[in-house]
Amino acid sequence: MDTKKAIAVILAALLFFLFLSCADGAKGDKPGGEADDKSPGGETGEEAKMGFDLLPAEDYGGAEFVIGNIEGWAWVDLTLEVEAEDAGEMISDAIYRRNRIVEDKYNVSLKVIEIPYDQMVGKVRNQMMAGDCEYDLMQMAMQYTVAPLSVEGYIADANKLEKLDLTHPWWDDFAHACSSILGKQFFLFGDFTIADKEYANVVFFNKELQQRYGLPDFYQFVYDGSWTIDKMNEMMKVATVKLDASEKWTKNDQYGLVLNIHSKMGLFYGAGENLMKKDANDVPYWVVDSESFINAFNKMCEFLSSEHVGDAMGKLGSHQDEMFADGKGLFDATLLAAIRAPQGAQKGMEYDFGILPSPKLNDAQERYYTFMDASTPCISILNNDQGRLDRACTVLEALNAKSSEEVQPKYKEYALPNKYFRDEQSFEMLDIVLASRLFDMGVIYGWGNLDGNGGLLRNLLYNNQAAKLASTLESNLPKAVAAMEKDLALLSNLP
Repeated sequence: MDTKKAIAVILAALLFFLFLSCADGAKGDKPGGEADDKSPGGETGEEAKMGFDLLPAEDYGGAEFVIGNIEGWAWVDLTLEVEAEDAGEMISDAIYRRNRIVEDKYNVSLKVIEIPYDQMVGKVRNQMMAGDCEYDLMQMAMQYTVAPLSVEGYIADANKLEKLDLTHPWWDDFAHACSSILGKQFFLFGDFTIADKEYANVVFFNKELQQRYGLPDFYQFVYDGSWTIDKMNEMMKVATVKLDASEKWTKNDQYGLVLNIHSKMGLFYGAGENLMKKDANDVPYWVVDSESFINAFNKMCEFLSSEHVGDAMGKLGSHQDEMFADGKGLFDATLLAAIRAPQGAQKGMEYDFGILPSPKLNDAQERYYTFMDASTPCISILNNDQGRLDRACTVLEALNAKSSEEVQPKYKEYALPNKYFRDEQSFEMLDIVLASRLFDMGVIYGWGNLDGNGGLLRNLLYNNQAAKLASTLESNLPKAVAAMEKDLALLSNLP
């Protein structure tokens, strides 16, 4: 078979946002609420007609509009500005045109400043304390930058900004419902950037191995609602084959599933359990000591430690995406961005493959879930004076609106003939994946390091130490509750 070079996957533009809330509220003990009868994206028929040309023009007198952007986040496409048009690069050209059109309509000069991710909090904090912040907007990682800055009052609550309308069709209703806290919205998700979508945890599968072993149609499992970890494990057993001559299992053998410590947690969240949920008042609370969480944790530990799983990053000395590209795995649990990232399979994929959501825990689980971890980027508005806040809202609305018209269609136009996604079912799976993205307050704020920077539960899952769950919670849950209550008190007292 001729080698088919992997090229950049571009996200489909019209995402089907089917589920609008990660709060409990009236929906019972589930991470996500059900969708209402709105059209995709959560917009009504009238809202769907809203577009860039209907936004009122403003004249900001040529003022510089500064966006701080993450530097050194290699996994996802963080591009917000392009210096010049380059015939043939339709995506970059669309970004360039979008920015110039917005600049012209509002008489501003857009400037994107790249900031090393580990310096973003310090730069914003110091400038805000000095009363002279150079940034209007930021694209930042949720846990490492937005969360601490929100507690300190440096991120504007989008729900209180009159010139920002989050009901417009270019905003992501479900993501906002999942990531709000105490009715405040610090994390913004819309068409302006694709980086937030590329952090979705997904499962790729090798079509050649599927056909070689006569395995069923995986897509049909998803359509039927029967794509579960037990079903996945059945397929994995068939495709796990010792290829290396040595007795020890190595990166040269073939596995049913290849993954790493991060994607193990992604698969766990696919089983429908969160560290935290939210009540009807948008107040988060811990559920890690609930019976359903403990049962799911035990089952996922057993599943992820089976002999059919190749822990490429931790134990085999190879990257799981590279192993998948070399045909050494039937399934690859990884980020959506991995198929185009330098660390992923960009070097060249010899085999046709498809995409699936993370499997359910069992048939009783009502829907699929896609985990978004602490590193997921989002857009936030800096809490500057009222004049700059008004301008930031106006320009951000315009950037999102023009992206939905100028940039997103180009993504879809480029993606459809892409050699990477070679069947229509993959695009349908992508819609399911992105409509099921799950944000967990316990991950976003990292309280008690249960799955924050310390990743205590993640490490138990990784090392198959379900027996230590009870003692870990006994030692650390009180700390996590105290850290949460402290932050909630600060957030509730923000003006």
